[in-house]
Amino acid sequence: MRSVNTALLVDDDDAFRTTLQGSLRRRGVRAQTAATVEEGLVLVEDEQVDLIVLDYRMPRGDGLTALSRYRRQCPDAAIIMLTGYGDIPLAVAAVKEGADTLLSKPVDADRLLREAEAIRGRPRAIAYHLPLPQGSYNLDELEREAIKAALKQSGGVVANAAKLLGIDRRTLQRKLKKIV
Repeated sequence: MRSVNTALLVDDDDAFRTTLQGSLRRRGVRAQTAATVEEGLVLVEDEQVDLIVLDYRMPRGDGLTALSRYRRQCPDAAIIMLTGYGDIPLAVAAVKEGADTLLSKPVDADRLLREAEAIRGRPRAIAYHLPLPQGSYNLDELEREAIKAALKQSGGVVANAAKLLGIDRRTLQRKLKKIV
């Protein structure tokens, strides 16, 4: 597994961005920050990074529409999209556009580094390189996989998995009854 040495944090929340930058720097990561999508793209023109952390909602351009541009500029970077508005369709769209994963805010530096190192340690998925034919999405399967991933990430705790998915705990319990 390759470690993360450099990072770019793109988020319009100044306090969150600088706090996270300081946390990453204390862990030996050279972290740069940008308040806008365009500012971040300018920074990666000059230097490749190991990790890009990109906020979903920003005032001047959202992270989702910029994902493919970041992926083209830094093809080997782990790209993590952050959101306070997470749901399954957003996660699917983010991965399709080039993100490796979508995490809910707030997130700490240790979690980001664990995710990034896991991403960089496995072969790159090719889903964003090869467009899927229209109508080939099986939404039940995508939902099932998202639920499995959330349960695994939360250690099997349904309430925490529901928070990760952005749904009510009871809704997740009903969905689990259908899956089993």
